[in-house]
Amino acid sequence: MKKSKKGISPLIASVLLIAFTVAIATLIMGWFSTITRSTTTTVGNKTSESVACSSAQISIEDIYIRQSLFANVTVIVKNTGYATIGINSLQIYNTTGQNFSTGFIAATSLPPGSIVTYNLTNVSMTTCAVFSKVIVTSTCGGIADTFDTTPKCVA
Repeated sequence: MKKSKKGISPLIASVLLIAFTVAIATLIMGWFSTITRSTTTTVGNKTSESVACSSAQISIEDIYIRQSLFANVTVIVKNTGYATIGINSLQIYNTTGQNFSTGFIAATSLPPGSIVTYNLTNVSMTTCAVFSKVIVTSTCGGIADTFDTTPKCVA
């Protein structure tokens, strides 16, 4: 007797192929939907932040250095823009490239026109001649100021 080798019928094969395709398409659609939703939320948040920061601006009004073995530096920062922003970084550089930010406490809310004074202690500047620059950055990306002119030196 001859054994016949039979496979599945073409109808069942077609149904299985369609079911498999629909299952894979459902998984891809769910994944794509999640990616689209999270990207839309991220873009929306960045757009809101950009609009809020479009009128933001800060400036370093003045710098005072009280000279000693380790100087005390006073940095006066003003919000010259039209939006409330925060100050998240203040760094002082000397001529050798050393960076100092000892005593800096971030200002979380600086309304338009407001002035904040930062006093940094134990900065390694024995004289004003070794001062290089101060960089202040805000919570609004790209809104920063650099002071690289001569500071006021106090004995």
